[in-house]
Amino acid sequence: MPLTRSAFQRYRLIDEIISRYPRRYSKQALFELCRDRCGIRSMSSLEKDIQRLREDHDAPIAYCKRSNGYYYTDPQFRLLRLMLTPDDMEALDYAREVLAATQGDSVAGELTNALQKVRQSLDIIREVKTEPGGETGPARRVVYVEEKILGGNRQYVPVLIRAINQNRQVHFQYRKHEDPGSASGLRTLHPILLREVADSWYVIGYDASAGREKTYALDRMSDLETLDEPCEVPPAVLAYVSELFEHIYGITDSSGPVEAIVLSFSPLFGRYVRAKPIHQTQEVLRDDESECVVRLRLAPNRDLLMHLRSYGEHVRVLEPESLAQELKESLRKTLERY
Repeated sequence: MPLTRSAFQRYRLIDEIISRYPRRYSKQALFELCRDRCGIRSMSSLEKDIQRLREDHDAPIAYCKRSNGYYYTDPQFRLLRLMLTPDDMEALDYAREVLAATQGDSVAGELTNALQKVRQSLDIIREVKTEPGGETGPARRVVYVEEKILGGNRQYVPVLIRAINQNRQVHFQYRKHEDPGSASGLRTLHPILLREVADSWYVIGYDASAGREKTYALDRMSDLETLDEPCEVPPAVLAYVSELFEHIYGITDSSGPVEAIVLSFSPLFGRYVRAKPIHQTQEVLRDDESECVVRLRLAPNRDLLMHLRSYGEHVRVLEPESLAQELKESLRKTLERY
């Protein structure tokens, strides 16, 4: 059942009041605050709201008789971490429509997918409840989600988006992975676009001193600032970057051309690849009881090689021969380490 604005306002106020540890508000004091600020009409309405917060949003609300007040058994719990307001959802839907009109359906489609993930996550949070332990044994978890370690400096994402929209240069300190002992160097960039890969963010832009595009990982950046100087990106570089990821897997660039990459998977892993394609260019050439053959249109790079290695004995590179040899050499070096 959709959450109305009035219900959200009441829930938000109740959450705000109950989380004010160590002070605890009695039912009467809580009712009076909600009545004055949200127009709640009766004590029974307050009791229903508290019950819905417990049942629908897993709010750990308890009542302490000694201090005569409500409190959270988990002091870290905050309802607003689990919820978006109706206005938030309307604003996101509006943003999707604007993106569709100004940037094309592909960009709007990405936002639509993000919105669906948010809504699905909220549905899961509302539905999943850990069964309490008892005489039959310990508490049982009904959903186990792998915790992701997100890439650092995600706070730079909106700053860079703003810089791109305002066509302004940025500068920052940057430390390379391949030379961790070196001091950070100051970089100036004409940012063009942002890309997220495996929960890490990257910015791609024009480096005027190098005369070409470059990619920087946000987790290796520091002291990011937006400059007053406007971006001046050569049209050829802008066109190249705009099309860069149409035929690139991951984030690393490739010095080679776009090729037809043909892969043969075992029947079992073929089903995985069909369900979750490796890349948007993937097409299935053959799928039977002996193998699943797919074709990609990509420029081979390090990220693709690492991904193919993850399939182990369940994949074989049929084309091109250069990629097959590169994969064999990589596996040979791996074996030499044992």
